[in-house]
Order: sequence, then C-alpha cells, then structure tokens
Amino acid sequence: MAARAGVLLACAWPLSLHCAVLLDAPQWGPRLTAIAIVLAAALWAAATRRLLPAMVISLVAAVIALAAPATLLYAPPVLINLALAIVFGSSLRASREAVITTFARMEHAELPPELALYTRRLTLLWTALFAVMAAVALALALGGSLATWSTFTNVVSYLLVAALFAGEHAYRRWRFRQYRHATLLELVRNVRNAGLFTRR
Repeated sequence: MAARAGVLLACAWPLSLHCAVLLDAPQWGPRLTAIAIVLAAALWAAATRRLLPAMVISLVAAVIALAAPATLLYAPPVLINLALAIVFGSSLRASREAVITTFARMEHAELPPELALYTRRLTLLWTALFAVMAAVALALALGGSLATWSTFTNVVSYLLVAALFAGEHAYRRWRFRQYRHATLLELVRNVRNAGLFTRR
C-alpha cells in the first residue's frame, strides 16, 4: 500500500507543480513541494517506523517553504537528479557492482558476461542522463523562464526517463533475445526492491 501511494505521489507532485505554473500561481509551487515532502516522509515513517527523522524532514521542509520558497521550488529537481547520478555513477567503480547489473541479477542468477558488460554500459548511460537533467534544471533555474523550467523538470525529464526505460527494455529483448527478460512491471518491482539509496 505504501509503495503504491509513493508512486501516486511521485506522479501527482510534478503534475501539480506544472499546473500551478500554467495557472499563473507559482506561489503554490513551494507549498505543493512541502506537502509532497511531508506526505513522502509520512509514507517512509509508516514503512520503516522511523518517526523522528520523518518529523524532522517535514519540519525542515515547512521552514524552507516559509523562509526560502524559491529554494524549495527550484532545488528538488537538481538534487534528485544529482543524487541519482551519484548513486548510479559511484556503482561503476571497479570494486562495485553496477546498479543495472544488480537489477539483471534479479532476473539471472548466473549473469552471462555479455549481459554483465551491457548492463555496466547501460548504468553509465543512466548516469549521464541524470547528470544532464540536473545540469539543465540548474541552468533553467538560474537563467530560464519559470514556464520553461517547469516544462522541462515536471514534464520533459519524466518523459525522457520513461522513454529510456521502455526503449532500452524493447532493445534489450531484441538484442539479447536468447535470454529471458523481465516484463516492464517486473522491472519496476526490481527497481523498487533494489534499495538504491542503501547501497554501500
């Protein structure tokens, strides 16, 4: 239940932000982001029983929304994409297993060498995508119009992720058709269960 609510929140938050911009009510952006953070913290607390950290996160979000609303509006897309780029990129070190390789091992207990190489290169591609999206979000926040920034961060960036996710899945099923591959739904479940931000 918490996972489904989290997915719903992840979809509703950027759409609501973009609607606020389109309706010429940008002042609602920081408020909506603060609400999304509080709800996400509540879901996290319900799933992990870490009530105190969730309360601290919610309080910090509320304070920033009041004291520095522009920060709460513009910073999340940059920080989220940067964090993902770091997680994916750091897994490419020689002593680590690449993130996409970890996903692949959920499908193949004995991962063929050609798939291991492919998944490592694919991890690099995801790293580059997240890094570019963080850079573009920052550049638009500093020098672009609010409408352009919102269109990119709340619409285009999500479409890019969806396109790479679905397009790569189709390509892999064709390129390595001699192997069994997870369905898109199974892939989503693997991503959810991988614990990206708990990797060491």
